[in-house]
Amino acid sequence: MAIRNGIYTKLSLIVVILLFFLIIQVVGIFAMYDESKRSALQSSWHEMENLATLIASQMDPDALAEIKEGDENTTRYKKMIADLWEMQNKHSDIRFVYTLTRKGDKLAFLTDSEYGHNDFTEPLIGYIYEDAPPEAFAGFEKVSLRKTYYSDEWGTYMSAFAPIKNATGHTVAIVGVDISREVIENRMRSVVNTGYLILIATTIISLLLIMLIIYGIRIISSYQKKLEKSEHDIQMALDIAEEGIWEYDMREDSLHIGGGFWKSLGRDNPGWDHSISIDKVFSYIHPDDLEKFKAMIQDIRNESGPDRIMSPIRFRAKDGTYRWLRVTGKVVSWEGNVPLKGMGTTVDITDIRQYQEDIERMYEKLVIFDSITRHDIANKNSIISLASEELALSEPGSDEQKKWLSEIMKASDGISAQIRFASSYQSLGSGKPRWNDIDEIITSLMEEEHQQVISIINECQGLFLYADPLINRALYNLFENTLRHAGLDITYIRFWYRIEDGTCILIIEDDGRGVPESRKEDIFTRGVGENTGLGLYLIREILRITGLTIRETGEFGQGARFEITAKSGLFRVEQQS
Repeated sequence: MAIRNGIYTKLSLIVVILLFFLIIQVVGIFAMYDESKRSALQSSWHEMENLATLIASQMDPDALAEIKEGDENTTRYKKMIADLWEMQNKHSDIRFVYTLTRKGDKLAFLTDSEYGHNDFTEPLIGYIYEDAPPEAFAGFEKVSLRKTYYSDEWGTYMSAFAPIKNATGHTVAIVGVDISREVIENRMRSVVNTGYLILIATTIISLLLIMLIIYGIRIISSYQKKLEKSEHDIQMALDIAEEGIWEYDMREDSLHIGGGFWKSLGRDNPGWDHSISIDKVFSYIHPDDLEKFKAMIQDIRNESGPDRIMSPIRFRAKDGTYRWLRVTGKVVSWEGNVPLKGMGTTVDITDIRQYQEDIERMYEKLVIFDSITRHDIANKNSIISLASEELALSEPGSDEQKKWLSEIMKASDGISAQIRFASSYQSLGSGKPRWNDIDEIITSLMEEEHQQVISIINECQGLFLYADPLINRALYNLFENTLRHAGLDITYIRFWYRIEDGTCILIIEDDGRGVPESRKEDIFTRGVGENTGLGLYLIREILRITGLTIRETGEFGQGARFEITAKSGLFRVEQQS
């Protein structure tokens, strides 16, 4: 009932405002005519000034200065007249365009757009303009405007005059632009008539609105009940669709968030009535998306911001993983031009994003497969073909025959390595990323390599990384890589980690010979290396699936040191019982 009474009050207030507006409109009729005339007149003045200035800038002052009486039939003069005629026709409201020069204390014509048209063929150059207004003389100094009508032998006009100056700044002539009285008064009548039509239309609309509001007040009670039921049904539909509703109170800088949001994150629902500060919401957001979310909040608070906001944002779930939610909303309540309240929804799109990323990874793998089959294997096959031809020509049992047999075996081994790589790479990314117990992986590796004479140090208890399941192979390949390249003096391999500024760094280091500075990046490139050149490349690809990175930071001669970096959300540390 309180809501209904509030609506009645608001509707009654709207009716009063509309009636007041209607009265203001009627009073405005008496002021509109003079204001409209003045506005149309000022617009004509500005137009004339702008046209005179524009045309003056397009005139050739040197050519005008050289005009003398009797030049009417010269080619250059006819070209000037044609240019003026074109300018006049380009601006349909112009009646005349002409140029004047001083002749004693009088003004004389040099050119006129009408010359040669409309039966105007009498000599023009030097013709004295007896009725020239004072503003024409002032035009030799600056743009001058005749703001009242004046009449001469050709009609009644308002005119603008602009100086035509040469390169030294000397005024050699002026250009005059005339607009007839009929054109200007027609403009004023058109503006006034348009204003009347707008006034009549808005008055009718106001009356219709008042009638509609009065009718609405009579039936508002029944519609209010339907509205309340619809809101309840919408809330149920959103819950079923697992969409979350949010409401942002900009004065309190806090939010009310529906159950769908909390369900997506696996968190307890505090209830709609529970207000959550915006800073608390910030704490759930992935660091890489925080600035984007803050920009969205700023947009919705800005009175000139977009009508609707929508963006995918990562929120931290209860288990520490991040879920992609599409946040959509708009302003629904204002106080004047100041937004007060925003509302919207959140939809979990994590699976959709995962599918998109899977497709992108599959495309990358297809490109790599194509490179392997067409380039690498083809090269090895060429070697086999060439060696076979040479082998056929060599003496049985000779050193040359042994040489070519060796080349064939090397090429064959290379093809086998490429195929093994393709087989491994094909499964890369096929498993869904998960939380991997690094301590368990290293312990398993230690059990497999228990016969090794070097010491394996594991200091990764409680560390979990969010990665492709093939991370266990990545760590095993790193271990093999160390054994293969570290040299004979290696005595230990150490696995440990540290946390810096919310980032976890997993370190695998040894006391072998290390990696030269010039090769620290090359060792991760496919095809570069002392073995197949594929191991470290595969390791980087496996880690890259979930955003993990790897680099070599050791000092050559002191041992290799590989650092795997996991940003916030891609690692967690559990306390060991």
